[in-house]
Amino acid sequence: MSLKDILGEANTEDFRRLSEIHKDGWGLSLKGLAGDGASQLSDDRTYHTTVAAYDDPMFSPLADMPAQSALWHFRWGSPGIAGVMENQQPFAFDGIEFIHNGHIVDTDNVSILDNPGFEVDRDVVRSISVHSDSAIFFAVIVGYARQGMGLSDAVSHAVAKMRETYPASSYNCIVRDAEEMVVVEAGRGGKTSRVITEFYNDYGWTGQGDDYRAMRFRDIRDGRNHGLGVLVASSGFRQDAADGWREMGNNTMLVASRSTGKYFLRSL
Repeated sequence: MSLKDILGEANTEDFRRLSEIHKDGWGLSLKGLAGDGASQLSDDRTYHTTVAAYDDPMFSPLADMPAQSALWHFRWGSPGIAGVMENQQPFAFDGIEFIHNGHIVDTDNVSILDNPGFEVDRDVVRSISVHSDSAIFFAVIVGYARQGMGLSDAVSHAVAKMRETYPASSYNCIVRDAEEMVVVEAGRGGKTSRVITEFYNDYGWTGQGDDYRAMRFRDIRDGRNHGLGVLVASSGFRQDAADGWREMGNNTMLVASRSTGKYFLRSL
């Protein structure tokens, strides 16, 4: 299915409007594209740009492209982190893909990028992006996966490790490998920071930044109400309970099978 198949035309445009604020480029990764005239799924597609999605003519045709699994990411860059192609997500390494919404700083507002003593494989970080705090988080996940952990355990261990030094940061992310898609809502809890809510207000989106760290999900079903998979998204566009959207809740992980579309939730 395509993004427009799942969201519908109006909600796809509502989602695209997020890039008025999350305007520091965007990217996607589509897996299992439908082959021409074939029933089996084949081929992949990735796309990254520093152009905002609202101003990119490629958005609409890519939103029409059907796939078995997809990651979409609108970037709102953390302060001081360059808006270059190298920092556009989804990131990919060792067959794992990753998108993240968060700014990783300590209690003195010092970025993890300025902490050379943080334990992580620096070669992996350099292969992803030396300019991105998200790349360090991703490299920690990769490190646990290389130890032989399944993806959900690798992500869970990575969040725990990050929180040892950066307990107040957000680790909301979606991570995918050949077998699983893993989604995490792991913020500091409490109210959205005033900086974020005021930014939304300035763009005429008053109130829509209040649940900035929330993650929601809903079933993807066919016309006979058979479950086909799951859709998970950050807040910021229309996600009505009447359409089946449910909140994940803080410190929660959703794990979905790439082969069956079945999923479950667990606590971090």
